[in-house]
Amino acid sequence: MKPIYRTYKSGQLTRRALLSAAAAGTAAGQRGELFELTVCPWTPENPRHDHQLIFPLSGGRLLLAWCEYYVRRPSAIFRDQYSGRGSTDEAPCRISGRISKDNGRTWSGKITLQDNIAADNVKHPNLLRLPSGEILFSFTARSMSAGTLRVYLKRSRDECETWDEPVEISPPGGFWFTNADHAFRHTSGRLIQPTHWGKIYGTGDHYEALVLYSDDDGKNWRPSRVRMDLPKRGAEEPAMVELKDGSILALLRTTLGRIYRSVSKDRGETWATPEPAELPSPSSASCLKRIPGTGDLLFLWNNATPYALRAAGAARFHLPRNPLTSAISRDEGRTWSNFKDIERREGYISAYPSVTFVGKEALVGYYHASESMSRDCELKLKIFPVDWFYSAAR
Repeated sequence: MKPIYRTYKSGQLTRRALLSAAAAGTAAGQRGELFELTVCPWTPENPRHDHQLIFPLSGGRLLLAWCEYYVRRPSAIFRDQYSGRGSTDEAPCRISGRISKDNGRTWSGKITLQDNIAADNVKHPNLLRLPSGEILFSFTARSMSAGTLRVYLKRSRDECETWDEPVEISPPGGFWFTNADHAFRHTSGRLIQPTHWGKIYGTGDHYEALVLYSDDDGKNWRPSRVRMDLPKRGAEEPAMVELKDGSILALLRTTLGRIYRSVSKDRGETWATPEPAELPSPSSASCLKRIPGTGDLLFLWNNATPYALRAAGAARFHLPRNPLTSAISRDEGRTWSNFKDIERREGYISAYPSVTFVGKEALVGYYHASESMSRDCELKLKIFPVDWFYSAAR
């Protein structure tokens, strides 16, 4: 494996860096990571990478699943990451994968986990292992011409080697958004797929957060009866975790300048009115997991006040997405401490995190790009010792 060459010019990675970045990572960085890797670099052929997760397979292998955008038009193959319109949310995309046999230090070449079966793209992978060993794979399929974003599910009985045909699990009508690395299995056996829904997508859209849930290992699904809603753009991209008493905590993306929280005491069927948490945030996704061993909660999000609330006349609620920060809760999400920056790089975006615990390490993935790029981005991986999240800030 060749090393990464971290040569920069005018805020851009050189071509040499881009071509070698996927081959190997760097050693420990400035903020305590054991390892860092640009696992999916920008190229003209694949100009955007995001919505990732890392899933343990048998034999000590790890599967990285992510959204890999591609180009269809001859003119697009000659652009660079700072020119043109870039890869919008409707751009062509498939779900691809890589395999690691050394706990995330090196990765294989690409495999295709889900071809694009929609008019626009397929995105937002989630993988769940059932007690039987069967693996469920959910994803979204976007067709803007039909005004729909649907959730599909397929299953594998041989460690993702082969799959059943995808089956639609979302109710009819509107846009059903999910996030990668957010689905989980409740201790009762109920499967929980966090989602948010809206009638339209684009100017004037408004969303309600809820879950799709299944009590028969994913054969049938129902939506929450009582949903979460908020002013402005509403409640979006819920990050959820089961609490020790069996209830479910949801932390919500908003356009109100901070994270909001809600709790369901009936495993996602109904939700309490969301309340503000003491966590500033732009309109951006987050990740919430329970740390094995300690039982504490780990939250990853963009710890920043949106530009629209910083200065008169500023309009952007979704930026800045910097820094990407972690925090620990020892009281089931009521209070947070041990704030640590996963990535802090002014003028850049580091967002949409995922985390997988492997032994005493945490593998954190997120997309990374300059704010001035045309909506293109790379996929980064950092590996931290779990103890680092508890250490004093520095």
